[in-house]
Amino acid sequence: MLLFTLLTALLAGVTPHITMATSASAGEARPGATIRLFVDVIPDPKVHVYAPGAKDYLPIVLAITPRTGVKAGKLTYPKSQDWYFEPLKEHVPVFSVPFRLEHTVTLGASLKPGERVTVAGVLNYQACDDVVCFNPVSAPVSWSLTVK
Repeated sequence: MLLFTLLTALLAGVTPHITMATSASAGEARPGATIRLFVDVIPDPKVHVYAPGAKDYLPIVLAITPRTGVKAGKLTYPKSQDWYFEPLKEHVPVFSVPFRLEHTVTLGASLKPGERVTVAGVLNYQACDDVVCFNPVSAPVSWSLTVK
C-alpha cells in the first residue's frame, strides 16, 4: 500500500503552489460498500489555501464528478488554522501545513464484479502568501477502484 501511495504521489505531480496526491481506503470493494477517497495536500512554503468559513475568499473544495454506479457522500476537512491578515485586521481560516481532505463514495448495486470504476473530480482552490493571492486553480483528480 505504501508503494502504491508513493507512486500515486509521483504521478499526481505538482500543481501551482501546492503538491497533492490521491489515495483511497480500499482499491477493491463490493457493490454497496462505502470507500473513503483522500487528497493529501502540501502547501508550498509560506503559502496557505483558504478553509471553509473564509468569508470573501475561495475555500478549497473537492467536487466529485457525478457517475452512474457511484454515489458521492460527504466531504470532510481537518481542523483549520487561524491566520491573521494584518493589512485588513481580519482572522481567516486557512490550511498552511500538510492536510488531508476525505470524500466518501458508495458503489452502486448495478456494478458488476471485476468492473474497473474511475471516480473523477476536481480540486478547486486559491493559494495565497503573505502578500499576494494567486489565480484560482481547478486541478483534476481521480481514483481507480475494482468491484469485487
